Parts: sequence; C-alpha cells; structure tokens
Amino acid sequence: MRHVLGVDGGNSKTLAVVGDETGAVLGAARAAGSNHQSTGLKEAVATMRAAAEGALAQAGLQPADLDVAYYALAGADLPEDFEMLRPALHNLGLGTLIGLNNDSAASLRSGTDNPNAVVVGWGSGTNGMGRNAQGREIRLPALGDISGDWGGGDDLAREAIWLVARAHDGRGRPTLLTQLVLSALGAPDVDEMIRMLYFKRVDRRALRALPPLVFGAANAGDPVALDLVKRAAAEVATTAVALLRRLELMEIPADVVLGGSIFRAEGTVLLDAVRDRLLACAPRARVIVPDVEPVVGAFFCGLDMAGIAVDGDARARARASYDVVAERTAMEAKP
Repeated sequence: MRHVLGVDGGNSKTLAVVGDETGAVLGAARAAGSNHQSTGLKEAVATMRAAAEGALAQAGLQPADLDVAYYALAGADLPEDFEMLRPALHNLGLGTLIGLNNDSAASLRSGTDNPNAVVVGWGSGTNGMGRNAQGREIRLPALGDISGDWGGGDDLAREAIWLVARAHDGRGRPTLLTQLVLSALGAPDVDEMIRMLYFKRVDRRALRALPPLVFGAANAGDPVALDLVKRAAAEVATTAVALLRRLELMEIPADVVLGGSIFRAEGTVLLDAVRDRLLACAPRARVIVPDVEPVVGAFFCGLDMAGIAVDGDARARARASYDVVAERTAMEAKP
C-alpha cells in the first residue's frame, strides 16, 4: 500500500494529511502558518515538519512509509521561491517523490478533476491559477499590490474599517458595520478604534473576525456592506475571466473553482454576484465551491504524482475519512 503526504501551508495555518492509495485519509495535523516570506525559511520548514509528523503519528506511520509528499504553499510565488524551497523540502526526508506548487494548486485540485479549469483563491490574500487540456498552466504572482491584487480577508477587514471611519465623520453612509466592527475590535467608539489601530493595540485575530461580519451585514441588507461584497464579487469574476481568456477557455465548458472559507460564508450574496458576473462573460463556465479542504486537494495532487487515479470513489472516501480524522485532531487539541 502506497502512502501520500499532502501539506497545505498558508499564512495563518499549516494543515497536513497522510492517506493511502485508495484515497482514505489516515491522519491529519495542524500547525502555525508556514509562509517563508513572513516567517523565514527555517521556521517555515520546521512548521511543515511538525504538521507532517503529527499527521504521520495519528496515522501510525513513519516517514519511511511515505512514497510521495506534495507541498502546496503560500509564498511559492516566483521562481526564486521554488529554488529556495525545493532543496529544503527534500532535506525533510519525507517521501521519495516531492511535489511543490503554490497553495492555489491545492484549492484547484480540491474542487475538480477537469483539465480545463481555473481557481480563484481568497484566504488572507488572493491568488489564482488555471490549466487547460493542452497542458498549459498559468499562475498569478499573488504578491499583493505590486502584482495587481486586491481581495481576501485582510483587504475586506481594512475596507470594513475604512467604511466605519467614513460613516463616523460624515464622508460615508451610515452602516450596520459600525457596531459590528467596534464590538469585534473591543472599541467603545470609532475615535477609540482609530487610536487602537494607530498604536497597534488590536490583536490580529480580531481583525480576521471582520470579513464574516461584512457578509452578515450584506445578507441583512445593509447597502454599504452590499456594495463592498459586490466589489469583491467583481474582482473574483474579473480574475477568473482573465485566466479563462488567457487559457482560451472562454468558449468551451470549464470549471471555475472558488477556494477559501470566504466563499462558504453565511448567505448567498457573494456567490450569486460572482455567478452573475462570471456567466455574463463565460456562459459555459461551471462555478464550484469545493466540499473538501484544500489540504485534501494537496493529497490528491500527491496521488496524481504517484500515478494513482482520483475517481469518484476516492473523492468520497477522502471526504468522509478526512472529516473523521479532522474531528479527532480537533478533540486532541482541546486542553
């Protein structure tokens, strides 16, 4: 029985799973963020090792039992990043075959087997990539402002704060976001919120709680939040269409995978707006929100490397078994 490690290394967390050639996930583990651009290479690799070893331990396996290790990593953006990461990952000694790609590859694989597909990923930031049946692959640099990006949780949080500040001083419209944001940040009023942010007295975890509040206000009908969500939807659709066009997929059936918890937010305002804008330009596209986590997509990429087909049965088995081991992991993490 061959065994595969899949690692999804993000800015805020790192997930690892170990599974076998049938698609069954046998072990899972979670660690801190492992983007080398923010933590440094040494710490990033150590974090990935910890997550991998945790998944192996839960599966009752040793590193020598692994045939393939596939790493889908935030921060694997430019050729220089790959040149730095590859030898460090090989030195971990996990698996005889080593795969490396940006974390958007895991999101794409988690959602579809279609060779004609693109993904737009919204986590703390945004990224995108795509492929076609002719073997061409495009991946956006995903380096923020300098590579033309806007979107993701961090940008939505900043926009929510901006809208609240403008509503307070009269330059913007009143919004439900005001009380929601103040409560999330623990600020008694907007003036104090501004001081807290200026003097960096706001925990980053509180800022990460703001994007769901935007969707909650939008679903409640708040016009200011609705405008922000529609702007987000327009950016998602614009990115997807650009990838489809460059891959010559505008006129044929193709999948558009939407990766990230933002697309599973409460309500349908965001998804409805994305579908409307996307299908107006690419009517043959199919929008998919994956029903498995990106780390399972990294596992599927590892199975691909091993030449193991990921069919419907394997997908179903991976989905069901991951839910079981992820729940066990969460229980073990409780004090």
